[in-house]
Amino acid sequence: MTTATAPRPGGALLPRLLRILFPLAVVTGIGFALYDRAGELAALVLRPGSVPYLLLALAANAVAVLFTMATWRSLLADLGPRLPGRTTTRIYFTSYLGKYVPGAVWGVLAQLRMAGAAGVPAPVVLAVFLLNLIVAVLTGLAVGPLAAPWTLGAGAWWLVLPGALTLVLAVKPHLLNRLAASAARLARRPAPQARAGARGVRRALAAATASWAVSGLHLWALAVMLGAPPLTALPVCVGGFALATAAASLVVVLPDGWGAREALLLLSLTAVLPWQEATAVAVASRVVCTLSEVLVGGSALLLTLPRHSPHVPDSPEGIPCPVSSTPSTTASR
Repeated sequence: MTTATAPRPGGALLPRLLRILFPLAVVTGIGFALYDRAGELAALVLRPGSVPYLLLALAANAVAVLFTMATWRSLLADLGPRLPGRTTTRIYFTSYLGKYVPGAVWGVLAQLRMAGAAGVPAPVVLAVFLLNLIVAVLTGLAVGPLAAPWTLGAGAWWLVLPGALTLVLAVKPHLLNRLAASAARLARRPAPQARAGARGVRRALAAATASWAVSGLHLWALAVMLGAPPLTALPVCVGGFALATAAASLVVVLPDGWGAREALLLLSLTAVLPWQEATAVAVASRVVCTLSEVLVGGSALLLTLPRHSPHVPDSPEGIPCPVSSTPSTTASR
């Protein structure tokens, strides 16, 4: 006869604390990203004719955020069980906003807990996270050479290598799994157990590349607003933003690469703008990206609030869980 194990006192305390502390940490991180930037943003808004450029910048980065979700969902659908769109959207944006908390571990923990409650095994979640990071960095570095002729000159020939590797992965997608295993060994971590298929890898590469191309348009709009020549600034901004963000994303100590991305952006922007205007654009980029990410992520979380049902209990993360049969029901069959 099966006996039920009594729940440990306080066993549900940690999940409850996490549900409270994690959002507070995210809000604090967002506030840190926007700290002391209200003056710069107000100065931009008050510039004559600036509003259309700012709206274009917000819209471009918002679309790019949706492409980043498509990248992650392509890999998850390929490696793991099929989940409803509402569930994957909620999991992704909860962990996505967690990037404003210092350290990449918080986004991973959020994905592990929420995806685990939805039935995705932990090895699959970790494999998707690692593969998604590799795809994002590689495609960002592949788009980066667009800015090289104006910023780094002939000495930037090495930037062609990530682009060549990205093309190789598009032709032979199974190599991404080997690359993930090598990255795990370098980090002294176990190699991912789940392996991505050709279709999932190609769709992820396409979505990530589209995300970088669209996200760079927000920087271009801001640069043109401050006087950059539109034709020359387009490749500089698209390539420069992809290169700076992909490189800064590896600096996991800072929330969302705060500070590191701005320093790298200045290398590109000074090719089309004076130093003072380039600095203003780099600062405005951080504000615009943060606002658009919070708006898209917050809207997605509001739209995917769990639908409570008296017949289906909710998990601690708000994801409906199937009602399992009790031991007595099983024994009576």
